[in-house]
Amino acid sequence: MLISREKRKTNMAEYILYMWQIEDTIRAFDFDMERLDRELIRKYDQPEDVKLEMLNWYDNIASHMKNEKVERSGHVQFIKNNILDLYKHHLFLLQEPGELNYQKMYLQVLPLIREMNVKQAWSCDNEIEICLNAVYIYMMMRLKKDPIGPETKEAINMFIRFLALLSSKFRAFEEAKQ
Repeated sequence: MLISREKRKTNMAEYILYMWQIEDTIRAFDFDMERLDRELIRKYDQPEDVKLEMLNWYDNIASHMKNEKVERSGHVQFIKNNILDLYKHHLFLLQEPGELNYQKMYLQVLPLIREMNVKQAWSCDNEIEICLNAVYIYMMMRLKKDPIGPETKEAINMFIRFLALLSSKFRAFEEAKQ
């Protein structure tokens, strides 16, 4: 909750990846909020009111997951909406004459996106979601200490740089709207 607020403001791609991790955490606890509270939230060095707010936040996400039938896999709609917002901004940047650096980076990463889409059996709606999925899978592989080849590492690093640039441009766009 505390981390998600900051990530949402500063880096949309990181926010999405973090929220996917939250969904997976809720799944790992089998939607048992008492257990999640006992084994996770209680370990934070936070005042009781903040811990209660955190528990309510996790419970709210769990409720969305149940209502939207994504208990086993998939993502809640508000996260999908954020992916779509990021993708729409990506499309906007591709059409902007002043965004040549972004467009150049996109053309560099595009063959990797296409290759990743062919290799994986994901049901992604767009190129940005493919990049996010690849980075998330990479993060999970690192946590499990699975072997990761140098070509995969290089591709993921390109996705990370691309998503960081897109997120930076998206943040600037959002700040300009305010």
